[in-house]
Amino acid sequence: MKLSVKTFVGLSTAAIILAACASNEIGDSKDVAQDKIYQGYDISYSEGDAQAEVFCQFRFAGKNGTTLVLNSPSQVQLDGEKITVDSSGSSGAFYRTYKTANAFYGTHHLSFFTTDNKKLDNSFSFGSFKLAAVPPAVSKKQNLVLHFDGAPLQAGDYIEISTSGTDSSFTVTSGSDDKLNTVTIPAKELKRQKGNELTLDATVYQTIPLKESTAEGGRISITYQLKPFKVILAR
Repeated sequence: MKLSVKTFVGLSTAAIILAACASNEIGDSKDVAQDKIYQGYDISYSEGDAQAEVFCQFRFAGKNGTTLVLNSPSQVQLDGEKITVDSSGSSGAFYRTYKTANAFYGTHHLSFFTTDNKKLDNSFSFGSFKLAAVPPAVSKKQNLVLHFDGAPLQAGDYIEISTSGTDSSFTVTSGSDDKLNTVTIPAKELKRQKGNELTLDATVYQTIPLKESTAEGGRISITYQLKPFKVILAR
């Protein structure tokens, strides 16, 4: 099933929130030990969309714990701009903002201030991710190597290629241990395709450890999805 850009962003956020049966209960940060607050930051973008989403969530006692409303003076900022709290029945309390994609490339800072005025500052870089030229036609008898333009993958990062609109579906991933920013689709997967055209989706997943965190830890994740693209399969 082909997903629209907006659908992808919504689903990616939902998947992050619902993973591992995370709690949707809401508490106040002033009522918990500040060193027990887990910081979760998720940045998601789909190629062609006007905006990137920055989603922040704070939890008590781990990544699946009770979601927290940050009580003053506690707050979260993106590049010095305070993000306001929101909530939903399925998500609990969260902090979300949208940024114009074309102006968002570069380095940014996420700053979490605890109720005892401790500032924890972490940075991330939002860069472009593009598919290099695809051959006019590819043989089903040979591996298909896809090249991507973007920053080199770091430990824990990976590119995922998946099919859509085919009965012979497959998913292939390539991480930082593989050749720089390439994904190889084995010929055996191409041979299984009955048609002469294949639609592929490409997504890069990045995980950035926090440099400044509470004892409970946290992480920054970036998800960047390209528009679906087609390859012509030659016999």
